[in-house]
Amino acid sequence: MEIKSTQFDMTNPFAPLQQRVHQVETVLRQMPSAQQEQLLAEMLPPMPMHRPAPAIEQAVTMGSVKVEEWDGGPVTQQRYPTTALRPRRIVGYIPWQWRWIVAGIRLTRIVRKSAKQQMKQFNKLQRQMIRRVLPRHKAMRGARVR
Repeated sequence: MEIKSTQFDMTNPFAPLQQRVHQVETVLRQMPSAQQEQLLAEMLPPMPMHRPAPAIEQAVTMGSVKVEEWDGGPVTQQRYPTTALRPRRIVGYIPWQWRWIVAGIRLTRIVRKSAKQQMKQFNKLQRQMIRRVLPRHKAMRGARVR
């Protein structure tokens, strides 16, 4: 028995499946069109119709529940917290102009923060340089007298 070298080649793990699909397609092409349609109708399930999801989820509804008489004993707590489904805001289409504006605002904040940090660092270095150059008898506040 001869073993194909492609059988152990895992560069394309879907190769056996692709070969099988190719074989099925060639057999289907050779069939008459009426028989083809009948076979496809039997094999493929009907596609379900797509219902669009509501834009906003239903609001939370409150209901009353009958509670047994309380005898004044200790209150037992629930094991799991009650889940409340709140309406979610569905984000719609945002035009490209607004996207650019938001990107500009964010970039401005980033640049301002970076400039502020660099100014802080520069001022710190400047203070250190001034402390080193000052005369010894009149040291700046916080500077070590030599």
